Amino acid sequence: MIERTIPEEGHHHVESVAAFTGPQPGASTTYTIMLDDVPIDLRYDDRGFDTTVVFFHAAITKAVRRYPVFSGATFSEDVAANRLFISDPSLYVDSRIKLGWYAGSSRQPKLQDALTEIISRFDSPDRRLVLFGASGGGFASLYYSTHFSGSIAVPVNPQTTIRNYVPVIVNRYLNYAWDGLPVGELPVCTDVIELYRRPVTHSVLYVQNSGDSDHMEHHYAPFFDVLPEGHKVESHLVDAGEGHVPPKRALLGKILKDVVGS
Repeated sequence: MIERTIPEEGHHHVESVAAFTGPQPGASTTYTIMLDDVPIDLRYDDRGFDTTVVFFHAAITKAVRRYPVFSGATFSEDVAANRLFISDPSLYVDSRIKLGWYAGSSRQPKLQDALTEIISRFDSPDRRLVLFGASGGGFASLYYSTHFSGSIAVPVNPQTTIRNYVPVIVNRYLNYAWDGLPVGELPVCTDVIELYRRPVTHSVLYVQNSGDSDHMEHHYAPFFDVLPEGHKVESHLVDAGEGHVPPKRALLGKILKDVVGS
């Protein structure tokens, strides 16, 4: 298991997903929720707002030195919302896994169901959820938002079909998270395009770098091609440069502010 650094103050250890009843009092609290002997780590910043933004991180890089990975805090500091950061537990299964799409592993084959249940503990009729993520985290935002009516997904340069991403990265995930099982045989959702072929009860602001030709061709276009009449998906194209490059943090912060304030 990868070594994790979690502050003791404000930290809550929960033995199972079923035992997690929701956030505890505190401006900023962390949670370790056990699922199949692998920890799911969360951080929740309760700022007293009626909107909560759920953050899913992208693939980790060599710059990441500390786990869990709570990404998005800097550019969302001025956003008028509570913040829920989720670290993908598949990173703990094998140190060679750098991206897991929050889709689970052979150690946690029911992760998608479990995270849906966990996120629901931060939702209520008088609150609104915004689910934000870039790249692999964008896939997660598109997937998990389908379970929350009235929510808003903000994927940035997302993969919409895992099998269409960089083969070496996909194969690394399959080999070390699923013992080499082919993507088509995984017992989880790996293609959100299929979920959006029918009308959904939430909204999507799909942010895409127009200079990312691979994602434009293999993820963006196939996704928009299947949307039904009356869909609730809005495209927001950004020229961020050539390749799989995200918009600048300042722009992401502005987009998130606009979504929360809308």
